[in-house]
Amino acid sequence: MSVMEKARELGNEIRNTAEYKELERVTGNVKEDADANKMIQDIQELQQQMQFAQQSGVEPSQDQINQFNDLKTKMDSNLTIQAYAKAQNEFSQFMETVNNAIGEGINPKNDVN
Repeated sequence: MSVMEKARELGNEIRNTAEYKELERVTGNVKEDADANKMIQDIQELQQQMQFAQQSGVEPSQDQINQFNDLKTKMDSNLTIQAYAKAQNEFSQFMETVNNAIGEGINPKNDVN
């Protein structure tokens, strides 16, 4: 079996994990929740504006910072977004574990010097 075939097989296995399925479920919930979806879009747009300003050597305005903080507070109290953030974090941790296992396969620990 080629490396690419094994990679596809791994992808299929990952798609069947509880972590992936939960992320898919809550992503669907976010898409169906107009308020949550709008907040995520708004904060992403604001982050891009602030990042662009910083890359241009301009500090974000106090108004932008206040907008960001207000939006973040609203997002933190939204149950749909809380579930989405939790699922993203758990899937990210799972994928880090998978990547570590792949790394161990590439560079096995050798106890013999």
